[in-house]
Amino acid sequence: MKPKTAATGLLLTLFIILPVTALEMNLETVLNKALRSNKDLKMARADIRLADARVTEAWSSVFPTISTDINYTRNLSQQFIYINGSFGGGSGPSRFSFTFKNELLMTARLDQTIYSFGKVGTALKIAYNYEDYVKAVFVYQKEKILNSIREAFYRALVLKKILKLALESESSAKENFEQTRLKYESGVSSEYDVLQAEVRWRNAIPATLAARNNYEQAINNVKAMIDLPVSEELTLKGSLDTLPPLPPMLSTAVALERRADFKALLLEESMRQKNVDLEFANHLPNLSGTFSYSYSGRSDQFKLENDYDNYVVGVRLHIPIFSGGYTQAQVQKARVEVEKTRLQVEQTREKVAIELSNIHLKLREAYQRIQSAQKAVDAARRAFEIAKSRSESGQATQLELKDSRLFLDQARITELNARYDYLVAHLNWQLASGSYSMDAL
Repeated sequence: MKPKTAATGLLLTLFIILPVTALEMNLETVLNKALRSNKDLKMARADIRLADARVTEAWSSVFPTISTDINYTRNLSQQFIYINGSFGGGSGPSRFSFTFKNELLMTARLDQTIYSFGKVGTALKIAYNYEDYVKAVFVYQKEKILNSIREAFYRALVLKKILKLALESESSAKENFEQTRLKYESGVSSEYDVLQAEVRWRNAIPATLAARNNYEQAINNVKAMIDLPVSEELTLKGSLDTLPPLPPMLSTAVALERRADFKALLLEESMRQKNVDLEFANHLPNLSGTFSYSYSGRSDQFKLENDYDNYVVGVRLHIPIFSGGYTQAQVQKARVEVEKTRLQVEQTREKVAIELSNIHLKLREAYQRIQSAQKAVDAARRAFEIAKSRSESGQATQLELKDSRLFLDQARITELNARYDYLVAHLNWQLASGSYSMDAL
């Protein structure tokens, strides 16, 4: 075998045998990846660009519109005009040509709105308000998306812990089965004890498989949120041991002042009010001006001759008189939208007050559950150690050992779920109170 071929074969063998290194990410790197790659955030940023375009569109009504046209005509045959009477001594009608082989016409036109009774200015204010509105909506959407990613991250950590517990439980059950079987072969334990130990071990296997499946689904959910290929291995690094402190109760007014979604709602109300003025302005006159320049040249040769130019200045006053009630209907619709938005603002104030109270109750409940679960875990762990010791000495049955292990696993899972619920409630508190921060990782 040639050296190059051998080296290639060795590399391929190593590639197949060696496991693929998993990508390790903590919460901070996951959130930063989401800021760059999350598709929902990309669509939200596109809305900001659309808002910028609307501002440019509104400014277009302030500036003049300028256009130009250039027309060239090539006459393939002459056209004549006949005049009764003879010229030059002839008899009968006289014929005169009034066309040239080449004709050039250029026109330039400028149209400018001079005064529209505040319509242009109001449209500009609405456009700028809309730009601020979209930015506020983007901030809130970003907070919600990152909040969901944090929640998914913590969920994956919890399920990883549960998988670890399931593996430990299965390993413990298998070890107990093997020890009981050895005792049976030595004549110390009965066949009934062996069968009970085997049943306990076999029953632990499906629980481990389910825990692994739940964990892998949680990992895939995180991958989707940060736009990571499903085929790529991902390991999340983090801990549920350190919890943020229980926050103090916050007033509704302070929370509303901080929240980006409420700011967006107030901007929407402002836009609705300005839209009433904009629609009412359609009742009022509109004054515009026009300036145009034209140049024309005709010749039988390819050169400019027989030419002339002209300048025209004009003013146009448009006065709406009757529109069949359409304009008034638009004004009425705009006023109804203002009233609906005002009601929505008041409704949001009430909802936020209730939301803050409910989330704070959930935080306190989860915090108390954690404290209770910790004591339950300590007691269950001690009970399992006693049951295991008694089982090894033949003083406890397999059923007692199984129950003590089950109680320990349930207590540890209860504590994990309480910690997860507390973290999720704290995330929701940050969102509801307007205190969300990327620094609070």
